[in-house]
Formats: sequence, C-alpha cells, structure tokens
Amino acid sequence: MTVITNEYVTDEPQDRKKKYGYKIDDVLEHFGTIGKFQILVTVLVSALALIATWRILFDIMTTKTIPWECIDNHCVDAEKPGDMPCSFHKNTELEKNISGTGLQSNLWKFDKDQKSHSIVAIFDLRCEDKWKYSFSSSIYFIGAFFGVWMFGRLSDAIGRYLTLLISLGLCVVQAWIIPFFNNMNVYLACRFIDGFSFGGFFLVAFVLDVEYLPPKYRNPMAIVVHFIVSSGMALISLWGFAFKDFQTFAIAQAVPPTIMWIVCFFLFPESARYYLSKGKDKKALASLQKVADMNGKQMPPDCSLYEDVDVEVSFLNVISNKRLLISAAINMFGWFTTSLVYYMLWFSAKYLAGNLYVNAALLGLAELPGRVAAYLLMDRIGRKKTFMLSMILACICMFISLWDNSINKKVMYCLGKALTGTLWAVIYLYSSEMYPTKIRNLGSGIGSAAARVAALLAPFVGALIEVNASLPYIIVGALAFVCCGVFWFLPETAGKDLPQTIEEFENLFHEAEKKYKPEGGKEMAKI
Repeated sequence: MTVITNEYVTDEPQDRKKKYGYKIDDVLEHFGTIGKFQILVTVLVSALALIATWRILFDIMTTKTIPWECIDNHCVDAEKPGDMPCSFHKNTELEKNISGTGLQSNLWKFDKDQKSHSIVAIFDLRCEDKWKYSFSSSIYFIGAFFGVWMFGRLSDAIGRYLTLLISLGLCVVQAWIIPFFNNMNVYLACRFIDGFSFGGFFLVAFVLDVEYLPPKYRNPMAIVVHFIVSSGMALISLWGFAFKDFQTFAIAQAVPPTIMWIVCFFLFPESARYYLSKGKDKKALASLQKVADMNGKQMPPDCSLYEDVDVEVSFLNVISNKRLLISAAINMFGWFTTSLVYYMLWFSAKYLAGNLYVNAALLGLAELPGRVAAYLLMDRIGRKKTFMLSMILACICMFISLWDNSINKKVMYCLGKALTGTLWAVIYLYSSEMYPTKIRNLGSGIGSAAARVAALLAPFVGALIEVNASLPYIIVGALAFVCCGVFWFLPETAGKDLPQTIEEFENLFHEAEKKYKPEGGKEMAKI
C-alpha cells in the first residue's frame, strides 16, 4: 500500500523508509545501476532528439538560394550575383531594368536544372517575397513558443505518454502535408504546427528520461542526448546532399517521425512520478515493477511508496510562491540568453564561407567539445557553476569579437558554438531537476518558451550589425554577463533527489543557505 502523507518528511533515509515507505528515487537507487529499461528510454529519447533537430533545421535545406538566369539574353553580359537579382551595384545596364522590387520579373528566371531543389524556386518567390522564406524559420519558433507552454501543462495534467503521442502525431501529419501541397501559405502553416509539436514531444520525452534515472546517471544520459542533437546537425547535411530535390527531401524527412510514433505507441512508458503525483499509487508501483522486471532486479521487500502531498500545483502556485517565481524568472532568463547566444552565432554563419553542406556539418561538430566539457564538469563542480563558467566564457568571446578581424571572429565563433553546447546540456538537465513533479514539465516549458522568444529575436539582433558592427556583440555579451550573475541565486541540484513537492523544492534553497552561511554571519545566496 502506498503511504501518502501531508507532513514534510525530514527523517534520515532508513528511518523514513521504515516509517513512511520508499520515495521513487529510493527504489531506483535500490536497483543499483541502470539497466535495459533506462537504456531503452534513453534510446527512444535520443531518436526523438534527432528528429527534433532535423525538423528545426528543415528550412536550411529547403530555402536554398537557387541560381538565376536572364530570359532572351536581356542581361547576358551582366555580372550576376549569387542571390536573386534584387539589387545591383556598379551595373548601369541592369539598373535600367530595376524596379522597386529588383530586376523586372519578366527578364529573369530560376535555373531550371535546380528549380526543384528549393521552395524559393518552386513557389516562385521573387524579390518582393523574400520575407516569406525568411519567415518560415521564425514561424517555427512562434509555434514552439506556444507548444512548450501548452504541452508542458498538458503533460503534467494527462501524463507524459499521451502528451507525447499527441504532439508527435501533429509532427507526423504536417510532415506528410508539406511535400504534396506546393503552396507557400500551406508550407508556413505546417512549419508553425511543426514548431508547436516540437514543444511537446522532445521536452516531454527528455523529462521522462530524467524521472526514471537515479541522480548519478542523469548527467551521462543528458550528454548522450545532446551528443545526438549535435550529430543530428551534422547529419542534416548528408540528408540534404543525398536528397537535393525538395519533395524527395521532405518525404525522407517525414518517414522518421512516422516510424517513431509507432514505436513510441508500443514502447514509451508513463512516468511513475506522474502516477504518484495523481494519487495512482498502484500504477506507480506497477511502473516500477516493470523497470525491475526488465532490468532483472527485485523490488524492495514490502515496498510501499510515499509522497508529500501538495495542494494541486498550477501556474498560480508559481507566481504566488516567492521562491518559485524568482527561480522561474532566473531560469527563463538562462534559457533566453543561451538561445540568443546560440542563434546569434547560428545566423552569423556567413563567417564560415564555403559549401552549404560542409558548413551545416561543421555547425554541429563545433558543439561536441562543449558537450564533453558539460559531462566532465557537471558532476564535479555542479550544474550551476558549469553553467555560470560557460556563460562568462561566452561573454568573453562576444567581447573579443569586437575586434574586427575575420580570423579572430571565426575562432570566437567556433569557441562560442562549443560553449553553447555546454550551456544547452546544462540548462535542459538543470530545469528538469529543479522543479517539483507536478510542475516539472510546466517549469521546463516556460523556460523553453523563453528560448523560442530569443530565437525569434536573434536574427534582428544580428541585423544590428548594419547599424554598428559592434552592437550585436555588446548586447549579447552584456546579457551573458548579467545571466551569469543572477544564476548564483539558484540552488545546486547535482546528486539530489528530484523534488516531489514545493516543500522539497524549497529545501534545495535551505541546503544552499546553510552551505554558504558563514559561522555567525548572515545567510548568502538567499532569495
């Protein structure tokens, strides 16, 4: 029988087990090392992470610049730029035919041999329509902003399993619509739904994986998943190279999420912590028994579970509880700044001249050293200090980039990409470990929503380089510096049990205050 208690339990572990029963982390620790169950879930999450990465980068391969040519030799002797003929410099012959939206459309056409390679040519997007294919990336992140918010709340309400199937199902539907409807408005609508679904299936799956792991295995799992993300960025270049035709590429990209929906329908588990938070103690025990059976382990003798029962936790609890509110605000700022640094560097890929497919591979591979650093540091110095160290180094990279030297900028760009690899690895895991069970997905969701806002703003921040070459780096560097400072006020979660309740969440701060309270002095790191 599961014991549910309203009092906050502070007994020593052995006394607590005898008096109340086992916490879920106690049962997971009893199993010892991770086994087939955790490996299966991590493989599923890694596959979903790969799909999520490909969906994010989908536009890179579908909005490629297509060469153009003149009709009837109207500009046969003209020097043609690589982009569309929207503006010309020092070319008086072409300037005669320039309208407010570039070279007159009846004087040029896209290269027929490559027309099927990009939606730019397929949808005949001329100079006046350039904003549409630029907007396709922005609308993805708009969808993700709403998706992480809605699916975060839905996951805490109806469970991880159903939320994943719903969100991944949306991804599958729009993925199969894109290749067969040659209409820009349909494409934009699908990209919005694509981003909306991303806000569900990846974040939900990542949180569930964390919930089934003992504390000491969460860091290695997170690094494995983030290695897959970086590898996915490199692999998208192979997809693009193998399937240059837009329709073929879109169909090929629709197959993996379809297969994963079927696999997840049969294999993806529900969270035992979710069941317990809803008072479904028998189902929680059955879920843990499944873990034990699959791993070849035994449940603790006479095992009963307990949870410190909270009142029903919602967004109102977040804004009415001082520590939850401030922690959520700082966490959101961390997500926002990480995303802004990341996408600022991403949209500055022009510093990496050369082949599109090679550049896409380099963008992903540049993050791998950062993932390694996260793995080595998170358990040694903690999540919080790893994040702060990486953020302050990113700040330094931004300020060094103020020196206008092309080689210097390229080096700082690569270092910045590596540091964002560390920052992403930390912020995903840290957010999953900090919040109580009933708002864990909501807490991670609002942080991820802040990251999507930053992704929307990043291109505009980068465009400030036209106003002042130093301005983007000063803005991002200053935000990184401030972010590093405010993160000091959050607690450390490395090696700690996942908090089930608001009381356990606040106990993380009590431990931090004791740690940083000098003998006879005032408390530090208190919020």
